[in-house]
Amino acid sequence: MKMLKNTALLAALLTLSIAAEARSLLDGDYILSEWQYAGVMSRSYKKVPTLTIRGDRISGFAGCNRYSGMISTLPKLKVGPLATTRMACLGEEERRNETAVLAVLEGAKRFKLGRPDRLELSSTRGEYLIFVRQPGTVEQVLYIAPETKSCVGVGPMECMQVREAPSEKWSLFYDHIEGFDYVAGKSYKIKVRREKVVHPPADASAFKYVLLEVLGD
Repeated sequence: MKMLKNTALLAALLTLSIAAEARSLLDGDYILSEWQYAGVMSRSYKKVPTLTIRGDRISGFAGCNRYSGMISTLPKLKVGPLATTRMACLGEEERRNETAVLAVLEGAKRFKLGRPDRLELSSTRGEYLIFVRQPGTVEQVLYIAPETKSCVGVGPMECMQVREAPSEKWSLFYDHIEGFDYVAGKSYKIKVRREKVVHPPADASAFKYVLLEVLGD
């Protein structure tokens, strides 16, 4: 009996490990390349739909509105339910793209990772979305000073001071680093991923920074 319990526990841990590994492989920022829904296929976008996956959360831009929700990969792929903003679609193309993106996302049952950096989500009816990892993504090492400086972005604020090498002068950093909790009085050496934002809001940065690793101080 004890052996059966241990076997069941190991199987459960293995399942969780596989799920975590699958999610980590999917993590990233994508733009839509192609979709097929209700017998129609399209690769035409005035505003490109996007997808961001971080662990068990997804978010993005569907064509007119932003969306967010949950994603799991075991026992099979499940997306949603999705919450969206409520902006009206002004054009037929945007409306058609948004309808396809949201419907196929919530109906997706399978995923396939391909190269170069291609993610396909598909339903059991042959409908699919093909995403590619967002271009303009680079990794950087940043040194962060222990003190912030007053600066002016959209309004008065406190900016971190950063540099990419110990020999460089400090420069003001106006952006937020996702996943990084800065503590004043402490210096840092970190690795980040800089991603180009496809549709940045007004007065927002064209780049997003995501913490990959704290390397030291």
